[in-house]
Amino acid sequence: MTQLLNSPLEIGIRVVALLTALYPGRADLARVILLDHVVLHSGDFAGASSLHPEIPGRAGELGVKRELIREGITLMGARGLIVRDLTTEGIYFSAGEDARPFLDSMDAVYLTRLRARCEWAASTFGALDDDDIRARLGAVFGSWAEEFEKLNGQDPDG
Repeated sequence: MTQLLNSPLEIGIRVVALLTALYPGRADLARVILLDHVVLHSGDFAGASSLHPEIPGRAGELGVKRELIREGITLMGARGLIVRDLTTEGIYFSAGEDARPFLDSMDAVYLTRLRARCEWAASTFGALDDDDIRARLGAVFGSWAEEFEKLNGQDPDG
């Protein structure tokens, strides 16, 4: 059976959409991971409703995303949809020449919603440095921890 959810294909398409929204900007792997999280959980960051469910402990997703996103980037890079730029500061990724036409060729409600959230994330978070993005995520993670404790019957205030 083929796995579609959190597969390199699904994640690769998300990264192509994100990098297309950031274009002509670029992002390293850490920034892609952070912004992907913002895109999926946009409702937590005063954006449109989240693409993924609001489950407790969703902050933990960040810890397992690195390899999955790397696989998605590799898959889409092999097709020219993501360009890898090796610099003295590190490895950066940007949308390839065919990224926008590739996304435009697909017609799905999820993809339309994904692209809108990528545009929002790029305009809201794109100019921030990684520390500022992490601070914004940290503020949200704190509220998620309280939410999780309430579900477990614990009082976060004492």
